[in-house]
Amino acid sequence: MSYGPPFPAGLTHDPDKRRYFGTDSYFLESYDQLAELTGDAAGFAAGHALLLLKPDAIASRSVGPVLDWARTSGFRIVAAVRFRMTRGAVRAMWHYQLNRATPARSRLADALCQASDSMVLLLSAPEDDRVPASVSLSDRKGPADPARRRPGQLRYRLGDFGFLLNLVHASDEPADVLRELGILLDADERRRLVGQALPGLDRQDAATALADQLYAEIPAQDLRFAPAATRLAAAADALELPSGVRAELRACLDAADWGALVELIWRAGLPLAGWDLTIVGCGSLPLSRPEFSQLLRGSDLARWREPAQVGTS
Repeated sequence: MSYGPPFPAGLTHDPDKRRYFGTDSYFLESYDQLAELTGDAAGFAAGHALLLLKPDAIASRSVGPVLDWARTSGFRIVAAVRFRMTRGAVRAMWHYQLNRATPARSRLADALCQASDSMVLLLSAPEDDRVPASVSLSDRKGPADPARRRPGQLRYRLGDFGFLLNLVHASDEPADVLRELGILLDADERRRLVGQALPGLDRQDAATALADQLYAEIPAQDLRFAPAATRLAAAADALELPSGVRAELRACLDAADWGALVELIWRAGLPLAGWDLTIVGCGSLPLSRPEFSQLLRGSDLARWREPAQVGTS
C-alpha cells in the first residue's frame, strides 16, 4: 500500500526524512506548486537556500549584519518577503525536533516567533559550492548552541543571546526548503516569492528596504539577559498582588531565581508578557529533554559531498 507518490531524488540523504516528508502535506503541496511554477521543483530547491530572520533578529536590528554576512560569504539574495508566524507554523516548522522540547520551550517559542513580523530570504549559493545551497548555508550558519559556534559562522557573528534566541533559522536540505516554504507561506505568497527568485537578480537592496519598513514599525529591543531580568523584576514588583502571590514573588526576587519567577508569572496569570519575559524564560528555564532523541537531525555536509549517496524512496 502506498500513502504518497515516490519521493523525488536529490532532496535529502536521510531515509527517515524521505519517509516522513513523503506523506507531509506541507512538503507535498509546496513540491507540486513549485514543479508547476519552475518545471523542476527539486532543481529549484537544490539551487536555493531559505533563511528565516525571526522577530529576535528584527528587534535586535540584526538584518543588516545578516545581509552583509550573506554577501561576503558569496550568497546572493534573490527574494525577500515579510510575514507573521502563527502558533501552528511554529509547531510545524520544528515538528521533528519538538519531541525533545520542554513545555516551557514550546511556550517561549510561541511568544518569540509571534512577537512581530519575520522575514524570509531565498539565497543562491556561491558558484564554487559543490553541495545544494541549503546545505552550504546550514553549515555556515552555525548551530543553535552558542558553545559550538565558530568564527565566520553567521550566528557567531550575530552574538550570543542563548540557545533559543538565535535570531535566524536556515533550512537544512533541499527537502526542508520545500517543506518550510509550504509552512511559512500560502500558495499566493509562494508564487510571488518564487517569481522574485527565478530571474536570479540580486535583491539585497529590496531586502534592506524591507528591513527598514520593519524597523520603522517594530521597536528595537536589547536581548541581553541581565537588563531584561532587572526590568521584569521591577515590573512584577510593581503589580498589585494577593498576599500569597506577593510572598512567592518576593522569594523569587530575593533568591534571583529567574526560572521560578517566570513560572510564577505564568501560573498566576500575571499581566506580564513581551520581550523581557521571553528573554528571561529562554535564559533560565530548561528547554530540552536530553533523554529523548530528535526525530530528524540536521544535514550532513560530508555526505552531501558524495552525490551518489543521495537516495530515493
